[in-house]
Amino acid sequence: MVSDYGAGSPYTAAMLGSALNLMPDAKVIEISHHIPAYDLSQAAFLLRSVYLNFPLGSFHLICIDTSLALHKQFLFAEVNGHYFLAADNGVFSLLFDIEPTKIYRILVDKDCINDLFPEKNVFLPLLAKFVQKGDLKGLAEPGKIETIKQGIQALVEGNGIKGTIMMVDGYQNAITNVHKSLFEKIGANRNFKLFYWSKHSISKIHQHFNQGSAGDDVLLFNENGYLMIAIHRGKGAQLLGLKPGSKVVIEFESSEEN
Repeated sequence: MVSDYGAGSPYTAAMLGSALNLMPDAKVIEISHHIPAYDLSQAAFLLRSVYLNFPLGSFHLICIDTSLALHKQFLFAEVNGHYFLAADNGVFSLLFDIEPTKIYRILVDKDCINDLFPEKNVFLPLLAKFVQKGDLKGLAEPGKIETIKQGIQALVEGNGIKGTIMMVDGYQNAITNVHKSLFEKIGANRNFKLFYWSKHSISKIHQHFNQGSAGDDVLLFNENGYLMIAIHRGKGAQLLGLKPGSKVVIEFESSEEN
């Protein structure tokens, strides 16, 4: 479950209690309730980074911006042996690089359009019925993603890459949307500089957090392959003034300079 409920929210408790009432044997994992309100990009980035670590057949509820009156439909997707449930608010277009081939529109009563808590009152009962029945017959029909949002991938421009800080972890490491595969493809082993706040730069990829001296900037790829800015034994994002939405630019040396 991923949500923007925040710490100590009664919504979280209500979801957990309802899930156990409907599915007593369920194992409910709370990935995060600290997504900034309505921040679908951060939710998608977090979920796409971790969902493959869960067992096949896991259900992932995206409990963010779920108004049926606003988004018109709820969607159920099956991707890589995992199931995802969310409103058609654009999160699926951010979560998946390719539109899922198995996408279903949830069948709901007209009264649900005014439901203020559809995650509890629609999502959970649907999952309970799906688990009991083993299929979506009578619960959903083939559907289509209608709301498309701009992707969260980094952009290639000229001789470099423009990226964005997508999230800051508990150690204050700033995680970008620049993936190692893109960096290596565009960089082609050339020297580079990563700029943040226009003038400050880092020009070396490190292998672990403890390279250099305490307080030094550290640039490395995390286990999911995303470029991350940190400070050795320090709170990188806080000290460097980085936060979700901050921009970074990677400039590679031209062939003539090498």
